[in-house]
Amino acid sequence: TRRRLDAESIRDTLLVLGGNLELSPPGPHPFPPQRKWNFTQHNPFKAVYESNHRSVYLMTQRIQRHPYLAIFDGADPSTSTASRMTSTTPLQALYLLNDEFVHNQANGLANRLLAVSRDDESRIERAWLMLFGRVPEADETRKAREFLTETGKVLGADGEHSDILEQQRWQAFVRSLMRLSEFIYLD
Repeated sequence: TRRRLDAESIRDTLLVLGGNLELSPPGPHPFPPQRKWNFTQHNPFKAVYESNHRSVYLMTQRIQRHPYLAIFDGADPSTSTASRMTSTTPLQALYLLNDEFVHNQANGLANRLLAVSRDDESRIERAWLMLFGRVPEADETRKAREFLTETGKVLGADGEHSDILEQQRWQAFVRSLMRLSEFIYLD
């Protein structure tokens, strides 16, 4: 049966694809010194400590969910969660479209693809293998080439062609693939 990846799996996959997953054991979270703890019921501790370690190591607060985990139906930290509800919301799509974390991972993957080969065909195939575990069909390859061509025209409208524009073109392509249903769902 078809099922969506859970919040942690999506985040961890993005980190792996971007080449940014930190495999070393994580250290303690950088809490403020205890003498600076002025937390009250009306002024609770709300810091979010980002990390490139696996999502299982994200700090869990009992009074608020991690912002990312809240978007993708992460477990409610204030209760026992035997099973999670799965939702599909516009906010999830907007996160994958606009969030800095996703852009950073797409940038990392684009750099990896640019380092692998000099031609678009090989890069397209490599991207499909990395994101979907399969080679693209002929129609998908054609559409990918069209996307890259059109994106190149838009980005290079002033006639300039540079390594930066090439990187931006591939980053846009990778971000578009990261929003596909096939990336988020398992069949």
